[in-house]
Amino acid sequence: LSKPSLGLNACVGLCVAAGCLHTTWKLIYAQLRRRRMKKIMEDVPWARYDGRDGFAGFLGDLKKNKRRLNDWLHEVSLDLPVSKMFGLKIDFRQTWLLIRDPAGVKHILKDSFATYTKVDSSSSPLVPILRRFVGDGIFLLRHGVGAPDGGSAWQRQRKLASLIFTKANFQSNMGEVFEEKAQRLCALLAEPAREGRLVDMQKLFFSFTMDSIMQIFFGEAANTLGGEGCVYSDAFDAAHRSMMEYVRPSTAALILLSYLPWPLGGFDGLAAKLHGALSPDYRSFNRAVRTLDRESMRLVKKCLADPALSERKDLLALFAQAADKDFTPKYLKDMVLQSVLAGRDTTACALSWMFFVLASNPDVQKKLQAEIDKKLPSGTTPSFKSLAASEMPYLNGVLYEVLRLYPPVPLNSKVAHEDDVLPSGDRVAKGAVCFYLPYAMGRDPKTYPEPEVVRPERWIPFTPPAPHEFPVFQAGPRICLGMEMAIFEAKLAAAMLLQRYSFSISPAEREKIHYVNTLTMAISNSKNQDSHNLWLKPQPRAQA
Repeated sequence: LSKPSLGLNACVGLCVAAGCLHTTWKLIYAQLRRRRMKKIMEDVPWARYDGRDGFAGFLGDLKKNKRRLNDWLHEVSLDLPVSKMFGLKIDFRQTWLLIRDPAGVKHILKDSFATYTKVDSSSSPLVPILRRFVGDGIFLLRHGVGAPDGGSAWQRQRKLASLIFTKANFQSNMGEVFEEKAQRLCALLAEPAREGRLVDMQKLFFSFTMDSIMQIFFGEAANTLGGEGCVYSDAFDAAHRSMMEYVRPSTAALILLSYLPWPLGGFDGLAAKLHGALSPDYRSFNRAVRTLDRESMRLVKKCLADPALSERKDLLALFAQAADKDFTPKYLKDMVLQSVLAGRDTTACALSWMFFVLASNPDVQKKLQAEIDKKLPSGTTPSFKSLAASEMPYLNGVLYEVLRLYPPVPLNSKVAHEDDVLPSGDRVAKGAVCFYLPYAMGRDPKTYPEPEVVRPERWIPFTPPAPHEFPVFQAGPRICLGMEMAIFEAKLAAAMLLQRYSFSISPAEREKIHYVNTLTMAISNSKNQDSHNLWLKPQPRAQA
């Protein structure tokens, strides 16, 4: 062999050896971390899942229950205020704590807020993909000791958002937009109601909330309710759906690939990129995200160039007016994009489940219509005041019962960045992912007797539940800023629809209803989660 060939072979050999050493170190480090975590949490009760001692840990049981994730988590943790789960034996990042004890939820979301923060890109394959989807806005920024900047970027965005999400800023514009879109929704149902046709109400609710959000957040007219295309809406939905279709079945493979040496390893390494490039779902996700980025930047630049910017009342304009001079268009785009994920999908899910509950429980629907007829007779436009819990207790009870049974975000997580001890005395190891479970907590028979029964009277008279006991809107410093807006939008749409129509569902269709495993819990009318309709029959009311 020539000297250049020998030199090249030696170089390749060194690279391979270095790569092997790097991977070996990663595996050794992971085992040491996992052993330490297991030792620290040895007294924490085990969740009741199959495969505890197997190589895959909880992943085997998770795969078997992938279409009923929330019910599975509820079952394996029932009667256990805190429980632990371990995944792949080679991976310390799959060390989970399931927390359904309200004191534990309060601890991680409020009392020890600085210790528990968002999972980062090195700990979960979802995070870099989610960041690709919605950018670097407030929902992905970390706070506390786990943040590289100590949380200053999160605090900056949170402060700005809290100044904007106020009743003073939104009440006039928001009420008018919601009323206009709800009137349009009601009008669309007139013909199918007369003809006795079924209507996919979930599709309409997602269109209603998107049309509302486009107007309130961007000052942009949209008519997806009328069947018109909306590039932003279509791209957003395609990106969300494709992202989850790719991530869930790919998690184990991406974890194993992350142990490869640099530059192949890591959740954002070359191997992960190649894995994504070979996936039709990820390619669909990328196409949708490119469209979403392009359309988002168009809206931001249009807003910034508007001579009447100071007079606009939409969310993007308010952010632009309040933002520092060094805020870039991308910064503004990311802030508003994450608000769309939080403000549009969650309310559409809540409305979909609300009308499923009403159609499935005619007695509840009749009681609610009686309250509406008395307090908001046909032709009366609802307002913030008229929709308050004190004015319409049954409507408020129905909504809270729906949120209890079908929370739009059924589970959420924070990661411990220091060793800690929960109020229960259970120890938490640094790096443990702590899940709190609104879906499971809302179905706990000790808190809610006969939890499967829809009983709006549970919330009458109404005392707002402590956020850590009912963490549908999170709790502590990261509590949802748009909570009041979402509650008002859902109540207004429900009241206006029920002024004019009653809704029913066939027994066969009712049996099909399930949920989808996306970030927000929409309805699926298939146990395999491959169909996403809510087929209801609207019927005109006599006085409407």
